[in-house]
Amino acid sequence: MKWHHIGIQVKELERSISFYQTNFGFNEEIRFQYEDEQIVFLTRETIRIELIESRLESRKAEQLHFSWQVENLDEWVDQLKINPIEGPITLPNGWRTVFYQGPDQELIELFQNES
Repeated sequence: MKWHHIGIQVKELERSISFYQTNFGFNEEIRFQYEDEQIVFLTRETIRIELIESRLESRKAEQLHFSWQVENLDEWVDQLKINPIEGPITLPNGWRTVFYQGPDQELIELFQNES
């Protein structure tokens, strides 16, 4: 398992991209849409930020999540003693991902890069 990114729910995607690029020197890595969400990954050196803009009110309450990249997602899903709140699903970029909720309602993502 290795650290991959932190995700931030944003109100205005382009404004947030500009903020992180202008002030902190981040570059756009990848951009895609999943269901009602516009998603952009920004990188700088070894740091990766996922910016998520959603139109659903229920999604706007989720402010933050963290993510670990794993080699075998199915193994992790089978081993964990908690039920996922979403997934496993396959994203347009080929990643397989699953979300869990921690004891303080934090979102925990595990994903496998299929490409």
